[in-house]
Amino acid sequence: MDRVRHSRRWLTALTAGKTARWRAAGLASAIAGLAASGAVVIAGSAVPASAAPAEPTVSVPLTAVTSVSCVSAARCWAGGNGAKGSAIIATANGGATWHVEYATTRLGDIADIDCPSAAHCLAIGDSDDGASTTLLETTDGGKVWSTHAAPKSLALPEALSCANGSDCWAVGYAGHGFDAVVARTTDGGGTWTREPVPALETAMSSPFGISCASSTHCLVTGEGTLTTTNGGKAWAKHAAAAGTVPLGPATCPSTRDCYAVFDVTSAVPSFEQGSLYTSANGGVTWKDVLSSPRHVTGFGGISCPSTSACVAVGDGYAPKGTGTGTWYGVSEFTSTSGRHWTQSTVAKVRALYADSCAARTSDCIAVGQSSAGPVILKSANDGATWTSEPLPRT
Repeated sequence: MDRVRHSRRWLTALTAGKTARWRAAGLASAIAGLAASGAVVIAGSAVPASAAPAEPTVSVPLTAVTSVSCVSAARCWAGGNGAKGSAIIATANGGATWHVEYATTRLGDIADIDCPSAAHCLAIGDSDDGASTTLLETTDGGKVWSTHAAPKSLALPEALSCANGSDCWAVGYAGHGFDAVVARTTDGGGTWTREPVPALETAMSSPFGISCASSTHCLVTGEGTLTTTNGGKAWAKHAAAAGTVPLGPATCPSTRDCYAVFDVTSAVPSFEQGSLYTSANGGVTWKDVLSSPRHVTGFGGISCPSTSACVAVGDGYAPKGTGTGTWYGVSEFTSTSGRHWTQSTVAKVRALYADSCAARTSDCIAVGQSSAGPVILKSANDGATWTSEPLPRT
């Protein structure tokens, strides 16, 4: 089976003038999930009729969990998908148990999820054909989820970031091009408008990233970076790290301190490499801070519970003499603002796609994939050790 890749990493091809895309991790995880005898089945109810057309209760085989957001050590939400739809799952006890809050066949994927408070949470997803984007919102801690339309220009969402309960930003592709499309809401998710940003592309193998440390300061990453310090009134474009590096998922725990990941992809797994970059000026300039070799072949995400502490997750590859190799999950932790990193590995996990560490704690949740299907992991020590958490069932 092909390597499981980051859930928001696109393999893009132009076919008959139309942009087609596949999420490599989604395809691989769907195959793994359907083959596994213990496939997770989830069910949920439709949003109220006032928010969206009625939808019957659905049952979706969950073959991937690809995004996660923890508002505290106890409360986390995660987005998952399968061959017939997608779902939002939640925990109120630090990952010990998870339950389904929302499931739908209308969305093929939950691209990202961000929860600014225990009551308010936003998720972003797209239709199976990649023609439209939908925002999901709860304002009562997950009891009811409503849907909101995104700007039509944002057809392929990749990342979401909420500066607070009202200001949230999303980035993705238009359905017909490779430049970043940025959308913003100032009412918590009810209405969205497209932001006029400078043209920014990214590599086929690297997703756009976005992180907003405040209602005025936002960062978008790709083949270069876009920054605003006045709430989107003006955007500045900066050269990529080291001149040519396309930065992927990013997080800014303050208006000055930012972290981002970068992956070198290759048809030969042992040639791949994951890197970590830091910025001390809000994303204007970047520094490569991960020593090598680290046997890290890719990073899916990074989360920072403080300005100096961060946990990045991804995957590693140990080649064997026969030409085959072993995949395993990887996390990297720093408590020194990126100057030094400590690596931990997770056996029996092929890749970690995303993580979320509760602010000012050592508690983190990571989501990923094993050969048997999706996995949810918990760490109470900044990623030094990880334990598997049970997945939700009907």
